[in-house]
Amino acid sequence: MSTPILTTGRLILRPPVAEDAQAIADILNIWAVTRWLTTVPFPYCLADAEAFLGSLSGTPQQRYWVIEIADKAQGAISLMPDLGFFLAPQAHGKGVMTEAARAVLDWHFSSSDENVVSGYHVGNDASARVQQKLGFQPTHEAVARQVSTGKSVTVIKTALTRPEWETRDV
Repeated sequence: MSTPILTTGRLILRPPVAEDAQAIADILNIWAVTRWLTTVPFPYCLADAEAFLGSLSGTPQQRYWVIEIADKAQGAISLMPDLGFFLAPQAHGKGVMTEAARAVLDWHFSSSDENVVSGYHVGNDASARVQQKLGFQPTHEAVARQVSTGKSVTVIKTALTRPEWETRDV
């Protein structure tokens, strides 16, 4: 099964295409974005984006969507298998990521009882708020090596069950 196109009131979430590489590179080459990601190098260049997108082709179990607003790629969200996301700074603080994640989680739980796990770096209050709004519950702390800095970071791991999703305050 291929990754579906998901739509909300103002967003289109679609599988990436090769032409998205530049937009992804531009967003991930902003330290204010990449500083909160664990597996992304910095600086991040076009070749990094092209290699990443190439690694996704032919793997339908890797669910990865580009978040498009007004015909422009503004970020991405994935279930690979953890829920992960990033967003261009100009789209921050507008509820975009919560809206995108709701669409992905609605899609996931429409056909699966499997829990969704995620996490956020200690200090990343924006990601923590998104996950709290969606009903994710903290499960434990973990230490991860951040590729961009080569240093260890503390990550708060979270989980969301189908019953929690179905009974959350919308």
